[in-house]
Amino acid sequence: MAASLDLELNSTGTLAALGGLAVLGAAAWLGARHARYDLRNRTVVITGGVRGLGLVLAREFGRRGARLVVVSRTPSDIRRAEAELQGRGLDARGECCDVRDPRAVANLINDVVSRTGRIDVLVNNAGVIQAAPFEHAQLEDFQESLDTHFWGPLHLVREALPFLRRAPGGARILNISSIGGRIGVPHLSAYAAGKFALVGLSETLRSELKKDGVLVTTATPGLMRTGSHGKILVRGQHEKEARWLGAGVTTPASSMRAERAARQLVDACVAGRACTAPGVQFKLARVVAVLLPELSAAVSAAVASYVLPGPTRAFGANHRRSTADVGFGWLTPFLPTAAARRNNEFPAGS
Repeated sequence: MAASLDLELNSTGTLAALGGLAVLGAAAWLGARHARYDLRNRTVVITGGVRGLGLVLAREFGRRGARLVVVSRTPSDIRRAEAELQGRGLDARGECCDVRDPRAVANLINDVVSRTGRIDVLVNNAGVIQAAPFEHAQLEDFQESLDTHFWGPLHLVREALPFLRRAPGGARILNISSIGGRIGVPHLSAYAAGKFALVGLSETLRSELKKDGVLVTTATPGLMRTGSHGKILVRGQHEKEARWLGAGVTTPASSMRAERAARQLVDACVAGRACTAPGVQFKLARVVAVLLPELSAAVSAAVASYVLPGPTRAFGANHRRSTADVGFGWLTPFLPTAAARRNNEFPAGS
């Protein structure tokens, strides 16, 4: 009888505690909904901001009045993006930095602050996509993914945080992970390792930095028609890997326009939302993975077994090649080539 009473009391206490947390969470959420954040004259730093999604994000932030600092490790890409953004009448400057190098990151942040006096928004967007069956994935692929997707954002947040905390009216961090940072996608094991790590870091930062007026948004978009399909690094059956990746960006059913995704990402950042996943199909995939994990895993395994190219013993299979060099064969006419040119994914004149 006493044990039963204790159990009932413990259950009641647990429910009361959960109810209290729910009330506190709801109050905080409702308060956040009414917060306004004007981007005009704010300094926005965007890594990987000179091509693909990063460049589209830069245009959207700039359209809303932000002062842009777009970051890349490739000088030629920086020059083209800087000229294009300034040609639109935007306040934009390019900076060369390898986000994997903590010393270079420290120099970048110091240069930005010395020139603009502030950092209001940090967008961690720099990324690399590697695709291969796990049998062909190399340790260097995992290291590169973690260096770029996890350590790079970590270095940037640590260096920028003192200035973000001082930003008038609060600050924002937008971490661009991927649907591959929520759901394990076959043949993207190295990529997913880095993106999952970024999600964990980002959601923890969200909890800890809100008290300082720094709101962190974790973004997990799916495939977008940015034109970056030619920049993917593949191993295994190179041509087949390239084609299945390319196929994903050829239809609205499996991908979305980069401009539409960028608007949603910037909206979420400005609103200070905890997370965002542009694209109905990607929201649905995430819900299925959470509510029906066995079904999600079974579908993923079926795709890996019956749809994607398997491992091979062919000579050179472990060698890494770019999809731009491999080519897409019969799929080429259906690829978003115009988006690639528009978003600085092709060299000038190509």
